[in-house]
Amino acid sequence: MAALRRGLDLLYLAGGVAGALALAGIGAIIAAQVIGRQFGLNFVGADDLTAFAVAGSALLPLAYTFRHGAHIRVDLIIGHVRGRARFAMEALALATTAALCGFLAYAMADLAYDSWQFEDVAQGTVPWLLWYPQSACAAGCALFALALVDDLVVHLAGGTPSYRRAAEVSPVQRAMEEL
Repeated sequence: MAALRRGLDLLYLAGGVAGALALAGIGAIIAAQVIGRQFGLNFVGADDLTAFAVAGSALLPLAYTFRHGAHIRVDLIIGHVRGRARFAMEALALATTAALCGFLAYAMADLAYDSWQFEDVAQGTVPWLLWYPQSACAAGCALFALALVDDLVVHLAGGTPSYRRAAEVSPVQRAMEEL
C-alpha cells in the first residue's frame, strides 16, 4: 500500500511540475517577445503558444494543489454538519466531483483524439497541432479525477482526506514541508 501511495504522490507531483513548466513557458514566451521587439524580431505564433501554456498551467497541477490543500473550499453547509451526515456529504461531494472531472477528462481526451485523427490545427498564424495542448488538458483533468477518487477511497475507509489533513496544518508547517 505504501508503494501505491508513493506512486500516486509522484504522479500528482509530476502534474504539478508539468504545470510549473507550462507557467515558466509563458514567462519565456513573453520574455522572448519583449526582447525580440528590441531587435525588430517578431515571435510568430506566440499568442497561440501562450494560450496552450495557460491551459496546461491551469489544469495539469490541479491534483497536486488539491492534495496539498491549496484549493479554495467553501464549507458553508458542510462545515456546520457533524457525524454521519458530514461523512455522507463529503463522500457525495467527492464522488460527484470525481465523476464530473472524469467526464471532462474523457471529453477532452476524445477531443484530442479527434484532433489527432483529423490533423486539426490552430487557426492562428502558425498551424500548431491542437492535440498536444488538448492532451495536456485531458491529462490534468484525469489526474484531478484520480486525486478525487483517491481521497474518496481514503474517506470511505475511515481515513482523513488530504484536503482536511492539509487544512489542519499551519501555513508555516506546510511551507517547511515543501522545502
